[in-house]
Amino acid sequence: MTSVIETDILIIGAGPAGLMAANELQKREMDFICLEQRSSPSELSKALGIQARTLEMFELLGVHQEFLKKGYPGPGSKLHLGGENPSVVELYHIDSQYPYLLIIPQSETESILEEHLSSLGGRINREHEVVEVMETDEGVYVTAKHHGELKRYVAKYLLACDGAHSKVRRDLNVPFEGEDEGYTFFLGDVDVPDLNEIYINMHLNDRGAVAFFPYKDGSYRVVGMNRTKQGLPHKDELSLEDLQESMNTVLSEPYQVESPKWLSYFGTAHRQVPNYRQGKAFFVGDAAHIHNPIGGQGMNLGLQDAANIVWKLEVVLNGHADDSFLDSYHHERAPIGLDVLKDTSRMLKIIELQGVQGKIRNWTGKAALTQDWVQKKIANHLSNIYNEYEETSKNKSLQDSSLSKEAIRPGERVPDHLLFFDGSNDKSVYPLIRTYGYICFIYIDAQDESFIDEAYYFSKKVDETYAGLIKVFLVAKGGTVRTDGDELPIIYDVHRHLGNKLGMKKGHTLLIRPDGHVAFHESSSDLEKTLEKVKRFFS
Repeated sequence: MTSVIETDILIIGAGPAGLMAANELQKREMDFICLEQRSSPSELSKALGIQARTLEMFELLGVHQEFLKKGYPGPGSKLHLGGENPSVVELYHIDSQYPYLLIIPQSETESILEEHLSSLGGRINREHEVVEVMETDEGVYVTAKHHGELKRYVAKYLLACDGAHSKVRRDLNVPFEGEDEGYTFFLGDVDVPDLNEIYINMHLNDRGAVAFFPYKDGSYRVVGMNRTKQGLPHKDELSLEDLQESMNTVLSEPYQVESPKWLSYFGTAHRQVPNYRQGKAFFVGDAAHIHNPIGGQGMNLGLQDAANIVWKLEVVLNGHADDSFLDSYHHERAPIGLDVLKDTSRMLKIIELQGVQGKIRNWTGKAALTQDWVQKKIANHLSNIYNEYEETSKNKSLQDSSLSKEAIRPGERVPDHLLFFDGSNDKSVYPLIRTYGYICFIYIDAQDESFIDEAYYFSKKVDETYAGLIKVFLVAKGGTVRTDGDELPIIYDVHRHLGNKLGMKKGHTLLIRPDGHVAFHESSSDLEKTLEKVKRFFS
């Protein structure tokens, strides 16, 4: 065995969550190694829906354009609830630059993320089978087999991105609490010649459920449940004839399917680790939580998990925050994972209803979906843009009680609002986050010499303490703001998005995290007090 290979962060697994973590780390030029057992990215389509909030995360990473180029922007769903006249759920209600479900095979997602990682100078160590994981006071030790040779690694921190059957989780004796749901679903990536739809189509009745997801190339993902085939011995292999038989059973007017690219049966379960952190190890994606695929949530949760933990690791490894700062990963992400487990389990039970209960479901569902506010609530919920962290104890402790009800608060997501930047052209918030990481807006309203001087002092003190970590901007409503120096860029809130939509007023300071959530929003014009709040955020 060779000598121990040292690194700051070890990623186990290069599925979507592991690749997202690797990209986030590489972007920050952090020291990491990613080990993956497979010799190449998956060729299977697997998860296929990218939600709006994940696309926003891709934008912050700088990889969103490739996804938009290769994916299919599904505008909504047609729900055939027991009859032939569908109810339509429109996704344009989503309060995001991406008001749709981007349909793209997981194989493409992995390929795009790995190519982007390579363009940044990073790589995946493939054909490394992890055989042992052990935690000590010094860090996490991992032994992996590579072409018959055993290699030993030690890292300050480990990201377990190794899926539902996580080796890391087993070796560290972390329970995976929950249960199997006992249902068998069929899945096929096929051509459906008689179907020409821009919407996702879902059929639900007493015989089962079938959903059709359109791909960009004109083919479809078909996934569903045949009630007559529940409770049978589990098998993975699905033939085209079996898929057609199930569709013939469930649909009143079945479609012919052909040219299969991938066919499979799969079962479902809902499970979650009790804590997303175990010492120096953090569980990300399916290693932390699994659930059924209804609503297209699973892969998105994992990608967002990765985006949450990496920026926190950076500030700890750079000495700007203590190790305990990393506990916020569990506090922020675990409640969201638990909500998804509950939601998907509830939706599966609703799908399972039949007879009189099924008729009541169909009638109430159709009635509700005629309401615009119901559609808006469903669309925004499924898009993950409501996945916010304002209820954690840390974020509650940073709240400013004097803010108006409408003002944005710690832990909430910042939409990509428009700005008039540097007096030259329009720019929105997200490109600034992508470029600088932490951005701090100080709202000065208009020319105010004394407050501008204070803002310069605040920026200098922040820079002395955090060594260029935070980029400070002055924000004015309009006009021309003149300063003696050029260190602080000026933003003009001519669209009034920061003022009217985020609740910023003269003297307010807003610190935004690298993941696009609010660190804090302070109404006091005392910038010494605000500086103390910056320190409290990183404590």
